[in-house]
Order: sequence, then C-alpha cells, then structure tokens
Amino acid sequence: MKTFLLLAGLVVCTRVSVLAVTPLTESTFTEIIRTADVVAAANKSVTPAVTNNVFKAPDLVRTGPASRVEMTAPDQTITRVGANTVFTFEPGGRNILLEKGSVLFHPPAGVGGGTVRYRGTAAAVLGTTMICVVLPDGSFKILDLEGHVQVTLKNNTQILLEAGQMVIVSPDGNVFSDVMVFNLQELASRLLLVVGFSNPLSSLPFIATAIQLQNDQILAGTLPNLVSFLVASLGLEIMPLRNLPPWMVNAPDHTQVYVSPVTTFPIPNQPWYFDVHHDFDN
Repeated sequence: MKTFLLLAGLVVCTRVSVLAVTPLTESTFTEIIRTADVVAAANKSVTPAVTNNVFKAPDLVRTGPASRVEMTAPDQTITRVGANTVFTFEPGGRNILLEKGSVLFHPPAGVGGGTVRYRGTAAAVLGTTMICVVLPDGSFKILDLEGHVQVTLKNNTQILLEAGQMVIVSPDGNVFSDVMVFNLQELASRLLLVVGFSNPLSSLPFIATAIQLQNDQILAGTLPNLVSFLVASLGLEIMPLRNLPPWMVNAPDHTQVYVSPVTTFPIPNQPWYFDVHHDFDN
C-alpha cells in the first residue's frame, strides 16, 4: 500500500467549494459488470465486490478485463471505473488515487469536488464530469465532458480545459501535450463509462448542453480541427454501434434517443439526445 501511495500523484479535482467539505472516503457499489475485487489494505486479502456493499478507504478496488463498476457516495458523487483498473480513495480527503486504468468522476454541485491523482500531476475540476485514463506507456489522459478542468503539472505549470477538450501528460508528469478538441457527441455516445450502465449518468443533462454548444461551434466553423475518434478514444472501452443501453432506443429515423423519465423528443440527425429540462439531482 505504501508503494501505491507513492506512485499515485496525478490529480484531477472536481468542484472546489467554499462550503464545508465532506471527505470522500467511502462509496456503495451500485452496479458491477463482470468482475471486481476489493483488496484489503491491512492484509492484502482479496474479496469479490458485491452490489450494495460499501467500499471504504484505504482498501483498493480492482476490476477485471471487460469489467466496470459504478459507485455512489453518500453525497451522490459518482465514480465509474473501467476495466483493468486499480484505485482507492485517499483517507481524509476527496482524492482518488489511480494506479492504472480509467475512471469517470462526477460530484454534484456543492459537495466539495474531488481529485484524481496519478504520478504528481493535478487536474482540478469545477462543476464537471471528467474521465481520466492511464495509457499503456504510463502517460495520463484527461478528458473534459462538461464544465472546466484545471490540470497542474508537478512543476505547477497549469492549463484549463473546457468541455470537449483533452490533454495528455507525459509519464514523468513534466510535459503537457497540445490541448486537443474531440467530438464530444461522437465520443460520449460510445463510451462505456458513460452509456455502459443500466441507469443514465446523473450529469447527462450537463453533457447534453455541452454537446449542443460544441455542435453549434462546429456548424459555425469556429472550432479548430477535431482529433480523430481513434485518438480521442485511446485507452477507453467503446460500445459497438449496434448495442444500446436499456435507457436508449432507436427512433424510426434510426437516430438514438435518450429515454427521459419525463418525456422523449426524437431529433433527426442527432445520434444522441437528452431531455435537458429534467433535473436528475432531485
């Protein structure tokens, strides 16, 4: 465990708040797809993760191949974990320590945000849903799905990402790649961390708003060149186009439509649609 804590350093923080901050040190397994284990910090014993059981720091979560997990904290912070991932919560704070793999992180507004750490770089998020993934060469990729993400290297160099932007940090944590713009609608509609669970992600309305804003920019020709889907999805599990989660349907015109708890509005030529008027936080 000591070795793990030394390795964990790249940080992704979410929603810094001036209110009292509740530590993010436990979460309930709300969905487990295929295999996931809990590794006890005290004696390294391994037990299968079980839906509705509570996971607590400083134990580790470890997922298997083609597996993923959704965890919900008491304050409704959502952590979704991809395949072949190892992570834990840092005791006493709101930090995720990521050793390998991928996580989607979304805290509700006002709960104090949070941080994903890996090898010394910090990505701080204010009102955001983000995905962090450790790539095969040890570099660290941060994708902003909605809101803003501030990424800080261990030498305190910083950049600010907007929705639809991503950056890759070198394995030594010293260098940023160029900020890249990805097609948010194309990527989010295929990411298993977003659409690969039984229930819709609570921040989908915010992502939908970011998608619409980016689509407007694409139509207006005001965005720089978008990176390819292959570059944007590198290191992440993607859903085949023929498969849809149970809360999506095919409209008669073959568009994919989000089934809102309130109502559904098929929109031609839009592969993905959310009823942004529904408040998922209530």
